Amino acid sequence: MSRPALQPVTAAVCGAGVRGYYVYGHYARRHPDRLRFVAVAEPNEVRRRRFQRTYGIPDELAFRGWEELFSRERLCQAALVCTPDTLHYAPARRALDLGYHLLLEKPISPVLEECQELAGYLVPPGQVVLIAHVLRYSPFWKKLKETVDSGRIGQLIHIDLSENVAFWHFGHSYVRGNYGVSARSSPLILAKACHDLDLIYWILGQKADSVESIGSLMHFRPENAPAGAPERCTDGCPVEAECIWYAPRLYIPGEPVLRTVLHARSPLIRAGVGAAIHTPWLIRALSLAIRPMEMLVNWKGFPSMAISEDLSVEGKKRALREGPYGRCIYRCGNDVVDHQVALFRFPSGTTATLTVHGFSEFEGRELRLFGTKGVLRGVFRIQEQELRLTDHRLLHTELLFRHGVSPGGHGGGDWGMFDTFTAVLRGKRSYEEANINSIADAMESHFMAFAAERARLSGGVTQLEAFRRKSFDARLG
Repeated sequence: MSRPALQPVTAAVCGAGVRGYYVYGHYARRHPDRLRFVAVAEPNEVRRRRFQRTYGIPDELAFRGWEELFSRERLCQAALVCTPDTLHYAPARRALDLGYHLLLEKPISPVLEECQELAGYLVPPGQVVLIAHVLRYSPFWKKLKETVDSGRIGQLIHIDLSENVAFWHFGHSYVRGNYGVSARSSPLILAKACHDLDLIYWILGQKADSVESIGSLMHFRPENAPAGAPERCTDGCPVEAECIWYAPRLYIPGEPVLRTVLHARSPLIRAGVGAAIHTPWLIRALSLAIRPMEMLVNWKGFPSMAISEDLSVEGKKRALREGPYGRCIYRCGNDVVDHQVALFRFPSGTTATLTVHGFSEFEGRELRLFGTKGVLRGVFRIQEQELRLTDHRLLHTELLFRHGVSPGGHGGGDWGMFDTFTAVLRGKRSYEEANINSIADAMESHFMAFAAERARLSGGVTQLEAFRRKSFDARLG
């Protein structure tokens, strides 16, 4: 007798923006046998209606906010909380109370006490809670973890990890965008680098003892604005030809994003993108006959998708004239640091340095892991992923992993995370076998981030155990 077909996981999404619609929605469209959306909560009517149309959600299951959605009894199996950082805690807590399986975007919360509250929640057996530290689920990082665990580089002495945010991405998200002011979101080391801190903890398998950190907002300040620069790029900037953050060039043809792809391994990709940048008139003419080429004239991927619901050229021009993403990069009222370094010490004596900054030509990470038997070196970027191991005794370098262009999805991490989440909920994998990144597990990266920011602000060393205990006592008090 054949086994009955497994049904897709039914889910409600809170927040139908970049992550909710473009990322998790994309997974549902690719894998309707694994994930099916049945409800949406989104205050932006255009986004809410778009989500409804895409997934056939009736009006009675389309809500203006998470409060309306969670005022009812549980409607489906899972809740995906993709709201802004400051709105993670309340909907996540309510979803848990109602018995939903929960997928919560990182960070858990920008408020440590709220993180602690969720981490202390007594989740009943069988209720799955996953924090979206997606890199754990990507093939590159799984290969790195497997290699360290195998003992091939011996005892791990030092981890050197650099989170290189491309200049255009940093300007979009951490100056002009939602994460530019820490009071409205999170400090940079939590908002951006909690992925990296989670990787350090996961790879090493130890909780850090202490941390020191330095960093500042050095460049994106009003006094660094060029002479004569207006409040908005669209107001006739005298240095628009030279400014690498000139908004119309970033968001309409998406030139900085395309330039990143110029470093792809494929000569065909390089040739097509090069033509789009250097001979735009030709590409515009060809796009009238060859529709897919329109993407090289009017970029609709990230970050353009974040500035407007109307992604026509006119729609984006209007958004730049009226919205936050058209402001001069030096006049945005931002306060988040643009570079930071943290040094962690662990009980074994191992050390780890994390550097995060917003001035890279490439989007991605570089790493070196030094062990008693060998060294792991790797790059994890949009245009390439590569991991090599050098053996100290043989002085031989082996290529362990290589992959070409990965324009989205965190190098396969987004899909890997959802493959895991849906497999567990559908009974194809056990919770233990899947190694789900729970709230309690994810808390360590958050402790590291909060402690590093405390160390940066105080100019001293933060002892993490005392920091954890003090925070826990404060929550109880």
